[in-house]
Amino acid sequence: MLHRQKSFSILSIFYVALLVVFSNYSVANQVSLVKAPETLIEKSLGLETIVVTGRRSQQQLDNLIGSVGKVSKEDIQRIAHVHISQMAARLPGVWLSRGNGQELLASVRSPVFTGAGSCAEVLTTEDGLPIRPTGMCNVNQLFEVNTEQAAGLEVWRGPGTVFYGSNAMHGVINVISPNISTNNVSLQLGSNQYRRIKFGWKGNQDAHTLQVAANGVSDGGFKDDSGFDQQKISVTHDWSDNLLSAKTYLTAVNLNQETSGYIKGLNTYKDDAVWKTNPNPEAYRDGAAVRLSTRFSGSSMDSHQWQITPYVRRSSMTFLQHYLPGQAEEKNGQTSAGIQTSYQITDDLKTLWMGIDVEWADMWVKEFQENILGVADNVRFQGQHYDFDVKSQQYALFVNSEWQASDKMTVEMGLRYESLNYDYKNNMITGSSRDDGSLCNSTSGSCRYFRPADRSDTTDNLNLQIGVLYSLGATLDVYVRAANAFRAPQINELYRLQKEQSISVIKPEQVDSLESGLRYQMENLTAQLSIYSMKKEQVIVKDSDSYVVNDGRTRHKGIEWQLGYQMSDNWQIATAGAWAKHQYQYTRLYGGTNIKGNDVDTAPRWQGSFHLNYQPSEDTQMELESVYLGNYYLDPQNVHEYAGHNVLNLRGQHRFGDWELSAQVTNITDRHIADRADYAFGSYRYFVGEGRGFSLALKRQF
Repeated sequence: MLHRQKSFSILSIFYVALLVVFSNYSVANQVSLVKAPETLIEKSLGLETIVVTGRRSQQQLDNLIGSVGKVSKEDIQRIAHVHISQMAARLPGVWLSRGNGQELLASVRSPVFTGAGSCAEVLTTEDGLPIRPTGMCNVNQLFEVNTEQAAGLEVWRGPGTVFYGSNAMHGVINVISPNISTNNVSLQLGSNQYRRIKFGWKGNQDAHTLQVAANGVSDGGFKDDSGFDQQKISVTHDWSDNLLSAKTYLTAVNLNQETSGYIKGLNTYKDDAVWKTNPNPEAYRDGAAVRLSTRFSGSSMDSHQWQITPYVRRSSMTFLQHYLPGQAEEKNGQTSAGIQTSYQITDDLKTLWMGIDVEWADMWVKEFQENILGVADNVRFQGQHYDFDVKSQQYALFVNSEWQASDKMTVEMGLRYESLNYDYKNNMITGSSRDDGSLCNSTSGSCRYFRPADRSDTTDNLNLQIGVLYSLGATLDVYVRAANAFRAPQINELYRLQKEQSISVIKPEQVDSLESGLRYQMENLTAQLSIYSMKKEQVIVKDSDSYVVNDGRTRHKGIEWQLGYQMSDNWQIATAGAWAKHQYQYTRLYGGTNIKGNDVDTAPRWQGSFHLNYQPSEDTQMELESVYLGNYYLDPQNVHEYAGHNVLNLRGQHRFGDWELSAQVTNITDRHIADRADYAFGSYRYFVGEGRGFSLALKRQF
């Protein structure tokens, strides 16, 4: 494993050193070690839950006009996830489809999207700040966030509010930075040589609070010649006085992964002889990211509130495109900075928000193919395919108003304008020749890859929302929301082209959405239900010749639910699920088949989870989890299909004094499943899910 060069043992020594240093910190400056345990119903679905994703500030879930699901800090600690998909399974309409290692493809009220711009359909944020610049997301970018120690995972389903702009098409995945309640260190061991150490420390002095949350992982990999090493650290500094507060976040992440490729052939994921094999032992992914931000907030003498958040970000990634002929290596990176602002005016009946967001980014992409594919004159030639830089400037203005129309009705309206400019520079020969200027072959001459000349492109977009929340009594609320959203083309869609393609035909995507929902809460029962319909236009897709085109149209509709019921003091059940239909709404021939009216590929109609919790005492609890994924088509023609699966997991925790012991068994029945299936290049392909796995963790509070 040549690319896993970061040593887990060195990282362990570093964390032990941190433990020794901080354990000597003055007792007077440490946070309290005592925290009253919550009941199961409070941990799972209580509508009094505080969320921040809608408006970048705290809001009670039962006052929200829209759909958002939250995985609490306590649930995150109990799940102790190896991959973030294990958390997302608890939320309706959300599927983070795992690839290999830490890779994923995101689905929020949508199919699982693939391709250069697939990550732009769902916005990924940390404490409300996008973790990447608008034009350069990555499908695997969630590994760049410290989800393992997060204070919560919130997923807004449907078009984002006007507090967010481009990329918040189908939803927003927002990770809340760690919030250490008790100083701790833990060690987790599991199947496939899995080892993880976590460290959390928090100290107070005068008006200052400092906390450090760090973790390091070494995973031997379920499949042959696979696995990853990963390190994450989150540092937070909090300061406040009577009129001003400043909260600074620093996050740094590193990943070194040996990637296992698809296995090919119908139902090979069920075959004991091949399901653990790795046809691409040469594949790898290395990535690193660092982000720094400070949120300044305060209030004026007339109780108006304001926020200003400057931030800087940097990331880089190198990976082998093992899934494509030629297996070219891609290198990319970005350095970016920006400012988010918000000003809030409140009186007895209404609240008004206004803000300006500004961002600058310097992005770069390189692609080089070392292999000769078949014959020397193949259009996928050996050598440099792309080498370009893009500088972007983005600014946005938004306004949002909420007013109390009556004792029972609240109305909200918002509008956002956003402008984005790309300045593109090609560092190679313009056109579709080889990197030395020669043609690829005597038949067609042109190579597969087209490099545009230097240019500048600008997009301007508007999105708006209107919603009504009505109370039908002390226990039942209903809402209706209409909204639209957009996403600008990604730089890989605009400038990483193939021969005969044109930049001028690629426009921003647009989506219109209408949804309604209800929330019901009693002492031992909470329930949420939402129904939605969305239409997308100018969808950026690849046609049957693999050219990027911008004339796609799709339709999305579905029902989502979430339910929690406290059966007794010790027992609780919870369920979350969704039924959805995602269909093509445009005429296009694929393999001689018109796809209009077909299901979008990789879009299961049914998905959901069920949890049975048992808590015999404040110190002990167990959970049985069932995760269900329905069947789905693997191609636009709806010819090839994956049958779906159901997986059972069991978790338990016991606390004794300052120690806590946790254990879990995943995929109890050792069922052979595919975390992801597709059909490409004339073959079924599967990322195989892990078989039965065990893990044991010991945590010490200090």
